[in-house]
Amino acid sequence: MSIRNRLLFWLLSGLAILGVCFMVADYLIDRALLADIYDDQMNQIAFAIPANFSGGDLEKNTPALKYDGDDSILQIWDNNGKLSYRSHPDIVLPPFPTPGYSEAQWHGNEWKLFVRKTDHNLIQVAQSLDSRRNIALDHALRSLVPLLIFLLIMGLLIHWSVGSGLQSLTRLSQELAKRTPDKLERLASQDQPQEIQPLTQAIDTLLQRLGVALESQKKFIADASHELRTPLATLQIQAQLVEQSLGSGREAAALADLKAGVKRSSHLVDQLLMASRLEFGGMHDPHVPLQLHEIVRQVTIDFIPYANSRKINLGVEQLDAGIIMGSEYHIPILVRNLIDNAIRYTPSGGQVDVAIRAGNQKIVLEIEDSGPGIPPEERQRVFDRFYRCLVPQAAGSGLGLAIVKQVTEQHEAEVYLERAGRLPGLKASVRFNALVPT
Repeated sequence: MSIRNRLLFWLLSGLAILGVCFMVADYLIDRALLADIYDDQMNQIAFAIPANFSGGDLEKNTPALKYDGDDSILQIWDNNGKLSYRSHPDIVLPPFPTPGYSEAQWHGNEWKLFVRKTDHNLIQVAQSLDSRRNIALDHALRSLVPLLIFLLIMGLLIHWSVGSGLQSLTRLSQELAKRTPDKLERLASQDQPQEIQPLTQAIDTLLQRLGVALESQKKFIADASHELRTPLATLQIQAQLVEQSLGSGREAAALADLKAGVKRSSHLVDQLLMASRLEFGGMHDPHVPLQLHEIVRQVTIDFIPYANSRKINLGVEQLDAGIIMGSEYHIPILVRNLIDNAIRYTPSGGQVDVAIRAGNQKIVLEIEDSGPGIPPEERQRVFDRFYRCLVPQAAGSGLGLAIVKQVTEQHEAEVYLERAGRLPGLKASVRFNALVPT
């Protein structure tokens, strides 16, 4: 059901219910008013009869009346119980001895009675309560036709006014339909109702974020294409060298270069895929309590063979126990990238130390190496994608620290690069918020 039809249905339903309530209230008010009027009329009729009147003369001078439903019926009995007068000969009610007002059942009908006793007579005035109700109901039903006309007119007015009010939504949907991935400018917000402006602002914010995401994706694809072009060309040249070295005795060296090129390309592709997932899907990964020291211990053990192959002493200096809230997938990636960077840029025979230090509501991951370090003016730039320091010892993908930066931002953590304290190289520190047990 459309918004217009839904509003029309509920508004008209509300008006119809109010109309019914109005009719019921009108009926009840009319009943109360008629009760007061007819009760007063009955009282006046009873007291208009003299206390010592002559019944014969009254009957002689007063013609018999035909009962009309809402008539008051006057009956008079003398002290001997003889009915000396009745205003409507076709209706004869028995005498009711209770003075004043009362109600009684007679022949299946309800009657309102007023009884006056004098020294000579019992004067009784009666009126049908069913007739009173019918008069009130008839009066209430007479208002039904104006009410239906009112509902019809209100329905037309509501249909027109709702349609006019929804034109802003129609224009907004038309504006949105014109937007394309290459055309995400802000929506026109002039002359919009106040209720729609927050929706327009929210859509503008969403379009702005979408534009930033699309621009970032374009830049990422362009950078990835540029970065992949060189290693792929290198692989092609190395494959040709292997082909040319067949039978020359240099096959082993050429094949080793080819394997190293494949490994570098594979590492670059892995880093690209990892960065892509972090950027476009990492915000939706659930965060759960993690034992950071256990993750660091396992990742360090996994890197020992690689460190030994480069003759680097990889060890753990301190591992304080601590729990953080994080992604089971992303936190190990952060630790692996930091340790991998430290090993890659540390010369053969060097040292890499890993530590977890638990402080006041903080848990700090520290990785120190004995490599050449990073100049202070470049310590912020190395977090940019594909930026590489001019270090001859190793050739990375330029994505490791960019991935670390993304993970820390998604976990509300902080990453710092500074000169190492105990070793001559670089110290990378990541400060996490500790999960305090309740």
